[in-house]
Amino acid sequence: GSLPKLEGGPTTLPLSDEGLYLIVDSSGASLPIIVGTKVFNEALGEDGGFVDFTDAGVNGKPRLGQAALKTTVTDVAKFVVNDPGSDGFDVGSRVDFEVQVPVPSSLPDGVSFDDYVFDVSDSPDSSLKFDVSRGVSVLLDAQDVSGELAGDITFTEDSLKVSNVGKLFAEGGSSQVVLRAGMSGKTVLIRYSAVLQTDALLSKPADVKANANTVTLTRTKSAVLPDGWTLDGDAGTEWKQASAKVYSFRVDVVKADKDALSTKLAGAEFEVSRDEQTLKFVKLAGEGEYRLATLGETGVTTVSTGAGGKLSLQGVEARELSFMETVAPSGYFKVSDFVIGTVPTWNEDVSAVTAVSYESSGSNLANVSEDGGHVVVLDPAWSLANLPYTGGMGILILLVVGALILVFAVRPYILSKRAERDANLI
Repeated sequence: GSLPKLEGGPTTLPLSDEGLYLIVDSSGASLPIIVGTKVFNEALGEDGGFVDFTDAGVNGKPRLGQAALKTTVTDVAKFVVNDPGSDGFDVGSRVDFEVQVPVPSSLPDGVSFDDYVFDVSDSPDSSLKFDVSRGVSVLLDAQDVSGELAGDITFTEDSLKVSNVGKLFAEGGSSQVVLRAGMSGKTVLIRYSAVLQTDALLSKPADVKANANTVTLTRTKSAVLPDGWTLDGDAGTEWKQASAKVYSFRVDVVKADKDALSTKLAGAEFEVSRDEQTLKFVKLAGEGEYRLATLGETGVTTVSTGAGGKLSLQGVEARELSFMETVAPSGYFKVSDFVIGTVPTWNEDVSAVTAVSYESSGSNLANVSEDGGHVVVLDPAWSLANLPYTGGMGILILLVVGALILVFAVRPYILSKRAERDANLI
């Protein structure tokens, strides 16, 4: 079948059967894409049902039965290229950017080569500092051409400018600038890195915040101003911007009494690990607030809940964190180890996070709150009834106590039976 012209909104194509379908954009502006319909699952009830993947739409994974056609880059685009898991970054981590600038299909009339402007610039906000030690790489058609622009690159912690990019694909004609032969359709790639700073914006459920970094392409103005471009006053140039969004996250925990949920517990201490490596944190000014320690910071391996039983771990990737309670509040048993995962939901082209949620596992005393805003961890107060909640040791103790009670309960019965037998013998 065929779809009508897409105007940005979703369009449905009726199909005769489930399966894999190839969608081709007749205009050539998008790459072909294969998309699968939802799958019929007989295990879901007597009649079965068409289902999606359980984690579809999470971390950039596609949804069955949906396809998002993406147009090719026509002017300028910017991407984060070292986040394969789409789980964001720890503060202090390196973020690798790639700017894509296609070679123009045509150049403006009446402009000499010396007057032709084609510059790329980038000035990050305070949440990012450029990693000058790694330098800037410029590629054309997968070939490193950084040397041709060696004198045209200015790179500091706070700014990047690559001037005269046009010399890579243009040359002076008899009267004006022209494209070099064979350059049409090629793309200039500019690669550089930044470090995510400790004051980065952090995302959590119901409060998604991106650290957006914007690149600007400035070029000699066209005869007619294209859509999306802005005329730069009387400078004779026009500019367009593209952004890449960098995310870091926070994990919020609240400690409470298992049998009196309104009683919040301060002073519970935890060791937090990821991939079996203990993490270090820096104590912040707020009660129970900690930030992941960056390279060179000492940090602490134990974090504790503050007033209101709150614990906030900030500046971490959206990955699973393992919690081991090392010290319980006075009068309470420690809970068994548990895991908290942060799950970002990305939009269709994985360019922006649209929502964040928590998930928990490992202990039935650690659960996501009803509003999804934090994870509630319940400590059982000291009592015989709460021994099973302390894990294997608590259950063992309860079994031993139960066995002793049984022994004392059965002994009078045995003695009674023995006395009755002796009496019968007499």
